[in-house]
Amino acid sequence: MTDERYMDSPVKLARRTGILYLLVILAGIASETLVGNSLFVPGDSSATVNNILTHEFAFRAGFVISLVRFALFIALVLALYKLFRVVDGDWSMAMAVFALVSISIGMVSLLFEFAAPLLLSSGDYSSIFPVEQWHAQVQFFIDMQIMGDKASQVLAVWLLPLAYLIYKSGFFPKILAVLMMVAGLGYVIDFLVFILLPSLNWQVAGFAFLGELPFPLWLLIKGVKTK
Repeated sequence: MTDERYMDSPVKLARRTGILYLLVILAGIASETLVGNSLFVPGDSSATVNNILTHEFAFRAGFVISLVRFALFIALVLALYKLFRVVDGDWSMAMAVFALVSISIGMVSLLFEFAAPLLLSSGDYSSIFPVEQWHAQVQFFIDMQIMGDKASQVLAVWLLPLAYLIYKSGFFPKILAVLMMVAGLGYVIDFLVFILLPSLNWQVAGFAFLGELPFPLWLLIKGVKTK
């Protein structure tokens, strides 16, 4: 009975899922643009601190956008589970669990990032520690947030069960499943390089993202095959 109700409007469900997916992507880009790419200066804690103090509103706005992104991400995972549970309930559950654990780690790590303006806005810290130590503490919390974000990235393996579900469902072109699998493996490789070979300063997350993007676009534009 539940599945019959579910199948009444799979195209609408697919389009809602596509909208959520794209909103998650756009929120991530906005947050990274406001904070990661413009305020954080790798290897220069003083410049990072000055940027945060000068653009504190942008930093706080980036934090809020990140929280909104995680909320949208949770809604996306639930929508994907609902879309694919009729294909394979076990694999859909595995996808949802990996994704939700990744979200949880990401939300906890975000608290480290917000420790930076708390340290900078409190006169107690600046009066107790020399300037170099004060700035180093701010950089430490930012680095912890980056590390936590990378740790959550390894659970991008949730894209692999999603790729399997896309392939098995027959709802979509199989090339989308292949691209999604490549994206999931790309995020995992990016994490392993960051942890095991940090001197390489080599990232593949941007390329992995390109493999992930066609799926939400297809959901939004084409929907699903209902036959």
